[in-house]
Amino acid sequence: MSTADTCERLSVLSGYPTMQHLASAYPSMLSKQWIGSITDDGAALLPIGIFATLHAIRVAYEVRKGMQLAGRQPLLQELFTMLTFSFGGAILTSLMLGRTQPWLENNTTVPVYATAYLLMACMPGDLLYSFLRQTAPISDVFLAGVDGLIRGYGVTAAGVDLVRGMQGQAVSHSLVAWIVTGTVLGSGGGIIDDFLQISRARWAFRTPSMFTSVSLDIKLSFGATLGYILTTHAWTFAEHAPGFPLSSTLDAVLAMVPHLSDHEAHVVSGLLCSAVLSTTAHMRAGQYAAAERASLATARRKKTDEVASDSDADVESDSE
Repeated sequence: MSTADTCERLSVLSGYPTMQHLASAYPSMLSKQWIGSITDDGAALLPIGIFATLHAIRVAYEVRKGMQLAGRQPLLQELFTMLTFSFGGAILTSLMLGRTQPWLENNTTVPVYATAYLLMACMPGDLLYSFLRQTAPISDVFLAGVDGLIRGYGVTAAGVDLVRGMQGQAVSHSLVAWIVTGTVLGSGGGIIDDFLQISRARWAFRTPSMFTSVSLDIKLSFGATLGYILTTHAWTFAEHAPGFPLSSTLDAVLAMVPHLSDHEAHVVSGLLCSAVLSTTAHMRAGQYAAAERASLATARRKKTDEVASDSDADVESDSE
């Protein structure tokens, strides 16, 4: 199947105007800023993305929850952990592709994410974290849903499409590069933590557990990447690997997959990732609440035991 044939083939969602509108508006929706282009020169008054801010809060919230149970660490160490989880996918894929780190190209990205964690960890009265805990599981589900919308778009548009667009380089025709880039982009922070244990008080290089128990983030990112490639019919053996054995037969099998345009597939990927992460967040919210209650009960017992021990010591001292 040629590229022209692929482009001419109608999408299975072409007859749904709502989907077409959503597909065309999806990228601009994700990049929408808090206060948009209201100045005379068209510049944004507050050039900070709404979804980027919500994603920063989501990562900061999850890191803080983990630290709350495992034990708090020095602020800079916690901040470094949060930033690594936030940009881990971009860090690894940029290293693999020999590109500039995207978080270095923007003047607001690192400050926004750093501010989000500082507010989560140091706000007077612990207001932000306490609010999110009091509104759980609604807060967990909402933030996870936003994360899913961003991730589904990221692994497809900023992952697969990025590699496809590297014209003149052999990697742009590599199916392996498409899949690996999309998968790592959506799960890089967890992969780094799995290798280096950066979320723990003492870092240590170890054999990653993902080889024995693959995380949900890796599974989801891999599934979204592969689904995007298959539904958009971006890969055909006739175009990218004509000498591959049984290429015509394999292309016939791939052609049986329902076709979506690139923009439609971005939306579908985002919605599916959002649904999976939201559902998982709801389940984990209950588990975390139970662990949180157990931790508080243990702390209370320990404090009671310490008070009783001090009282016994005082009684013994008085008797002497």
